[in-house]
Order: sequence, then structure tokens, then C-alpha cells
Amino acid sequence: MIPTEFSMVWSRFFPHDPIFFSLTAIVDIVQSQNCGKILVGDPHQQIYTFRGAVNTLYLVPHSHVYYLTQSFRFGPEIAYVGATILEVCKGIRSRTLLGGEHRGEVRGGRQGTVALLSRSNWTVFEDAVEFSGRDPPAKIHVIGGLERFGLSRIYDIWKLSLPADVRKNSQLAVGDPFLGRWEQPGLAALREFAQHSDDRDLQGKIAIVDKYGDRIPELLARIRASHVSHQGLADFLIGTVHQAKGLEFDTVCVADDFVQIPSVSGAFLRRMNIALDRTPEDEWNLLYVAVTRAKKCLLMSKSLENLLSLAGERFLRVELLGEAGKDKDGAPVACCVSGCTKSLEVSSGLVVKKLPLTHSDSSRDPGGFLCQACTWLFFGSLTSLTSFPSIQ
Repeated sequence: MIPTEFSMVWSRFFPHDPIFFSLTAIVDIVQSQNCGKILVGDPHQQIYTFRGAVNTLYLVPHSHVYYLTQSFRFGPEIAYVGATILEVCKGIRSRTLLGGEHRGEVRGGRQGTVALLSRSNWTVFEDAVEFSGRDPPAKIHVIGGLERFGLSRIYDIWKLSLPADVRKNSQLAVGDPFLGRWEQPGLAALREFAQHSDDRDLQGKIAIVDKYGDRIPELLARIRASHVSHQGLADFLIGTVHQAKGLEFDTVCVADDFVQIPSVSGAFLRRMNIALDRTPEDEWNLLYVAVTRAKKCLLMSKSLENLLSLAGERFLRVELLGEAGKDKDGAPVACCVSGCTKSLEVSSGLVVKKLPLTHSDSSRDPGGFLCQACTWLFFGSLTSLTSFPSIQ
């Protein structure tokens, strides 16, 4: 079997080799074997093209293609979110991702281990600062480990931000051999290099130093003190999607630093579809991988909720009117749609309710009931079915 991003497997063994290993040679070796060969992979989890990884499934001649659509990791609720990303963002409308029989939660529930998955190391660092600064500090585990995350490099970059004489008098030598090249020119030269080479990881670490300045040593010490080596001992797991690929967690909080999807409708919808087409495929794959790490609960960002709205999912359901037409003081219930000043019509037999939803940043949409006019916006001519027919 050959994973779809085979060159990335070899990069773990040859991290300092710029070519890593000849993918063509590896494929030729496997193909030359006189036996049946099975290539297994998910092209929608290809997130390392920036390192030269390629999709082996598209390179090798084959005789049969079989699609594995059933997931046993999560139920239909989480599967629906993943499938919607593929449909809206990548135009995949067949071979739909299906969930198992166990139920899941996508509106704010939490169970078991909670993992906060981000697009960038910047957000991971911000999470670490927040959790380690609580009273008492939360126990955190950075997925992949602190050293792989690069706290020591952040510390070295902070040293470069100091005047050369201060570094010398304080005996603050730069430990990283690569960063040591900038001991004389300093941080400004390193920043220029990061911009010209488009090294986003380095740019992110420089931005962290720019933001926190002299607090860096204190924050790094605080993060190290709050970090636990075993994830089973942590209150929160934090990390990037790149580090979490291949893993699974009871609850996943999707950070709001992925591709931003604004709330759009009407005339803006076509413009939004054009913007989706122009977004690099890896960005949608990152969001898809983040969502499909969840086993039981998924806390979505507001941007991800907006993406579901593009597919027509607005978390609405129809209920019997009952006592919903009046609040506890007997006054009419106001419509929950932002900007609407109307109230529910007590003559209706049914009423449309927006279910409450808690986002990954802990902001909460309380939901509520929709008036007839707002119901029409979502249901069109079907809105008449929610009213009793008039008797002539």
C-alpha cells in the first residue's frame, strides 16, 4: 500500500534532505513487484503540497477504483459537515461521506477529550497563553510536543530582537544554528528573509515576538509549566491540523483562522461562489481534515456555520405553536432574526424555530422563533403550510 502523500512519509526519515527521496523511484519500485497492489488514500486530506507532496493515487495506472465512503469514527451529524465542505467548496457531489450509527453533536456539546485545532501556529500560541494564564492554570498538551512546536525558536527570535550588546552582556546566545546566522544583522534582517522566502512558519513566530515583546521569556516559562507530556492528563489539547492529521479526538473545536466564509445571500451569493473557486484546494482540505478529527462532538466556528448556510443548512425546524406565541409575561414573542422587529403570529398552527448553537470561540447564538415574514425568506411558498387555512 502507498499513502497518497508518500513523499511526506519519507520526509520524516530524511528531514534535512531538500528532495527527501525520489517519489518516482519509490513508485517504480512498488510497481515493479509481481503481485497485486492496493493504493489507499483520501485525496481530500492532501495538506502538504507546500512541501512538494503529491497525490500518488493520480499518478499510478490502475484497473479498478473503489470508494470507501462509510466512516466509523463519527455519526451522521459530523459526517454531514464534512460532506458539505466537499460539496460547497470542492464541488464533490457524489460519493458522499457517510457517518456511522452512533449519534454526534455539532451545536455546542462537549464530551471527553477536547482538542482545539487551528490553521496556524499563531493561534496555537494564543491558546497556550490563554489557558496557561487562567487561575488556576489549565493543563495543556501541545499536539506533537513543545519542541516540535518550536518554543525554543521563538525564544531565539526574541533574543535577536535585543540589541547586540544586551545579548552579549546577558550571555543570551542564539542556540538554533539557522537563526544564529542573523546574530549580527538582527531581527530586521531575519524578518526580511522570512518575507522574501515566504516562510510562513518563521513569519508567524516573528509576529509572536513582535506582539509580546519583553513578555516572551515569562510566557514561554508559563506555557512550559502548564504543559503535560501525556495528553490523557491535559484539560485541553491544542495544535495545528498538520500536527493532528491521522489522529482523532472526542471533541474538536475548529478555530476561526481557516478560510473565512462571510454570511452572504442574494446578490452576493454568486460573488461568494467565485471566491470559493479561487481558494487553493489545500485550504479546503485543511478545514475538512479538522472537522473529520472529531468522534463525538464538533464545535464549529462562525465561518464554518456560514459555509453550511451556503448549502441551505440553517438549523431550522418546524414545531407546533403551543405556548411559543407568548412570553412568560403574556406579551408576543419577538422574531429572533437580527434586525427584524416583528412578532410571532398566534394564528399560525406551526412555527419555525432556529436551534441554539455555540461556536468554538464560546460565542452563543440563542436561536428562537421566526415570524411569518422571516419564515418566507427561508421557506418561500411553503410558508403557507405553517398557517391554518381561512374558512370562508
